[in-house]
Amino acid sequence: VCIVRYGWICRVPHFSLYEKREKIMKVEEMERLANLNPFTSVVHSFPVYEGDGLLLGVKNDFHIHSSFIQSLVDSRNYQLHTIDVMAKGGRAIDLQLMNPITGNYMSGSSSGTAINVFLGMNDIGIGSDGGGSVLAPAMSLNLFGFISYLIDKENMNLYSKVSTDDIRFRPSLGYIAKDFEVLKEIVKVTVPLENDSSVHKIVISSIDSSNYPFEVERIDFPDIYGDRKENIQFLEQVLPTVDFLISKEGPVDVEGFGDSVFGHFDERTKQIQRKAKKGLLRVANMVGATAISIPTDELGVSYLGICESIPSKIAVMIGKMEKLVIPQDELIESYFRNSETWFRKGYGE
Repeated sequence: VCIVRYGWICRVPHFSLYEKREKIMKVEEMERLANLNPFTSVVHSFPVYEGDGLLLGVKNDFHIHSSFIQSLVDSRNYQLHTIDVMAKGGRAIDLQLMNPITGNYMSGSSSGTAINVFLGMNDIGIGSDGGGSVLAPAMSLNLFGFISYLIDKENMNLYSKVSTDDIRFRPSLGYIAKDFEVLKEIVKVTVPLENDSSVHKIVISSIDSSNYPFEVERIDFPDIYGDRKENIQFLEQVLPTVDFLISKEGPVDVEGFGDSVFGHFDERTKQIQRKAKKGLLRVANMVGATAISIPTDELGVSYLGICESIPSKIAVMIGKMEKLVIPQDELIESYFRNSETWFRKGYGE
């Protein structure tokens, strides 16, 4: 069965009557929620169709090329659902959006993209990351995050930016998802991966007391919540010597205000910024690395894996980090992703 939409031919898969009804209901709820826009996180939404692939939200950022999004849509595995709000000026905190869990300012700059995935409006969010702009919003809402220098590399190589603390970098694209299998699938189709059966070296901080389901080596990390340049030097020295490292970070933007514009003023603002607990997530992209975040059962706390952007190392990291995936919080699913939560009305409506 085929339909023609916006000039594209989209093949619609066959479902049983029950599966079709369930899928239609889900898609209708996601579309309805986007139209309601309860957290003002949507710039624009598009009509969606059951059977036409997973729903995408895309950050409203010129760094994300339309040709890349078009390639995903043409694959018939994805359809564009929303253009998402981004933090004004690309800031690490969005002063216009609220974190749906904490009520604090939302982590940025892929702020709307993370919210729209968290609410169940989209299956995948696509954002851009310079100094944590994908990883931090994902971690703040206990979502999975992924960035890589290899995603749409040719287009992304056209850009160069300077951070608020005077660090030049090239942004990367990244993904936010609530389901690990969904994240893994889009990574598989957009990032080159190579199998590697050699013995792997994984390092963690000497002060990390977590029990990992694979062998790790403890080494001394710098103050990950301190000076960004010191952390860049650390990653540049360590990443070539290991398959990947793990940094347990957070709670992101729960107790502090994680924004370098705010933090630069004086010692007091610097300490408030520090309490936002953004560590190596701020510099993973700045060294051209690939990173993946896996949420824990603590709010805003994730395991962050970082490796060189080498296909074999990325494959190893994803395979190992998958062992850290745990069942999602039931309350998030039953409350925040229950569309009826946002459509309740009083007598006056």
